[in-house]
Amino acid sequence: MLKNPIFSAYSLLLLGSAAFAQWTGFGLNPATPIKDVPKSVRENPGVYRSHYAFLPRWFGGK
Repeated sequence: MLKNPIFSAYSLLLLGSAAFAQWTGFGLNPATPIKDVPKSVRENPGVYRSHYAFLPRWFGGK
């Protein structure tokens, strides 16, 4: 921790206000909603298949 409690209080206030601004949508890079997102894994043909990660000789492609 910092030796002076004023610096700790200031840093917590700064971090809290930045987190609140981001949460309410007033942050530096506000989130934008993405449209046409597949609702399930079966609707997305390019989804990553995690069962390929455990095969030792799978290199991808055909």
